[in-house]
Amino acid sequence: MKINEKNAINAFIEILQKIKDVEYKVEYFPEEENKNTQGQKVDAILAPKDKDAQSPKIAVEHTTIEAHEEQIAYVNQLCGIEKELKQRCQGRLPIDHCFGLSAPPSLIVGMNKNNRDQFVEEMAGWIPDAAKSLTKRDQRSLRLYNKHEVMLWCDGSFSELNGTIGFMATRPKEADKERQVRFRRAIEEKLPKLLKYKEKEEERYLTALLLEDVSFSHSNPGNNLKELIPDKYHSEFQSKIDYVVIFVSNEKKMIVGNVWKEEFRLYEDIPDNRRFSFRQKKPIE
Repeated sequence: MKINEKNAINAFIEILQKIKDVEYKVEYFPEEENKNTQGQKVDAILAPKDKDAQSPKIAVEHTTIEAHEEQIAYVNQLCGIEKELKQRCQGRLPIDHCFGLSAPPSLIVGMNKNNRDQFVEEMAGWIPDAAKSLTKRDQRSLRLYNKHEVMLWCDGSFSELNGTIGFMATRPKEADKERQVRFRRAIEEKLPKLLKYKEKEEERYLTALLLEDVSFSHSNPGNNLKELIPDKYHSEFQSKIDYVVIFVSNEKKMIVGNVWKEEFRLYEDIPDNRRFSFRQKKPIE
């Protein structure tokens, strides 16, 4: 199980304690116990820490929501390129300002090692010269690379950052609309696994869907949250999914968690007492 998945489950346990006053623990991770069921079982089964508690177990399924196609791959590639460019440009940039660089996903995502090395080589030659003419905050220099626009700008003067460069991720024009589509797709793909636990006759389960938003956007994926529910699952979503939490994360850590659905209550506007922020925690062992 990935670190961000464990962190999301950990954050959900914290939310449960606050809204239900019940302390839960992970009883087991179904897919880790049986590798042959990869993609078929839910991510975790939670149980009350107090064995005498009357609260039922909870089947938990987690998924990430990207703002656009291959966003995670794009950001990961950017981080690697940024590290190389910082090394290549060290000592070659004006020391009284810091700088930012952006390049679109359509250029970055598909790069292999040779493409990436060529890009870094050319940018490392262009950036120091272009930066000399950028003496005021937000002044920009544009150029084309393989028919894609690359932008360098002055980010102002900050003593701890002056003389350095950082990469800024960009978003496609239709990113907000695409993000809503991805929320609907995630719900449609994950619901069937959770619904199986509502059909178990030998034991009662609650169900929880954790939607981790990695789009670097606000946590509300639209003005009308009900529009995110696929039509064919509308009834089952309302009656058989007990918790839906929208997390916003950064670097695999949960920053905030908003409870969108709580048993039979589906919030159109998530109330303040169902919005939670998190301090950095160790993931579940």
